[in-house]
Amino acid sequence: MKILILIPVLCLLFLNLLCASEKSPDTFKVHKNLVYSEPGQKMTLDLFIPTGAKQPTPCIMVIQGGGFKARDGQKFRPYAEYFAQHGYAAALISYRGLPEHTYKETMADVKASVRFVRKISKKHNIDDKRIGAMGRSAGATLAILLGLSGDVKELEGEGGHAEFSSSIQAAAGIAGVYDFPGRYTSEEQRVLQPKIDTKIKSNGAWIGAAFAPDNEEWLRSSAKTHVDKNDPPILLLHCKGDKTVPWMQSRDMHQAMRAAGGKSEAHIVEGGGHGGPAKSNELMLKFFNKELRKQQSK
Repeated sequence: MKILILIPVLCLLFLNLLCASEKSPDTFKVHKNLVYSEPGQKMTLDLFIPTGAKQPTPCIMVIQGGGFKARDGQKFRPYAEYFAQHGYAAALISYRGLPEHTYKETMADVKASVRFVRKISKKHNIDDKRIGAMGRSAGATLAILLGLSGDVKELEGEGGHAEFSSSIQAAAGIAGVYDFPGRYTSEEQRVLQPKIDTKIKSNGAWIGAAFAPDNEEWLRSSAKTHVDKNDPPILLLHCKGDKTVPWMQSRDMHQAMRAAGGKSEAHIVEGGGHGGPAKSNELMLKFFNKELRKQQSK
């Protein structure tokens, strides 16, 4: 009888060991709570470095979503681990946001984190010429805006490391807002959003201005406003069943990039929800492999 009881227990232990080996910490090291900026408070990031890399590795900035509220990044740790397991460095960042800060402070933090990664790149075997960013929901908004605003001084802020660039070489966004005015002026988008007045108020609080289609702040905080043929390539992932952010945001962003002569990929699938397509990780990895590993820095 005891043998019969032990068999399933041993099987369970074997499965746990197998799963652990697939996510073995031996494949990467984590440098926790690195202070990348101190704008009145310490902003930190966790840096995931793959082990055994013979050449400097590309780095992915991992940007957590969540209603543009201040975030510590930790809920997106699985994304950082995923990229680190596939040979990328990953920077899991914290940033300021609602209720105390607007998009200017949020973007100042995001950009400062990129400059900081470049500053410490040699120490951690990172290729500072191959930096990408990914995010979901509000994190996608920030990742794509980061990618398209490399020359926008108004978004740089006072995060330090000014001798380094905040420009990145590729960005991927899952279910993000890229055109804030369009979110509320497009009728096809309005009908997909329950409690639209609450969303307008919330977005306005982060943007720092009451809603108006031609408001300068609403436009500057929208990635679509910054589209240029020289922008880095972007990947947009969305589900048509998303009831939080209309999928047309990704469609229209993709079309704007292509019309400007920029490089954009879009994967918009039927059904699903705000979490994005089922194979988002694989699609992002394929995209970053193509855009960040296509040539090694000399």
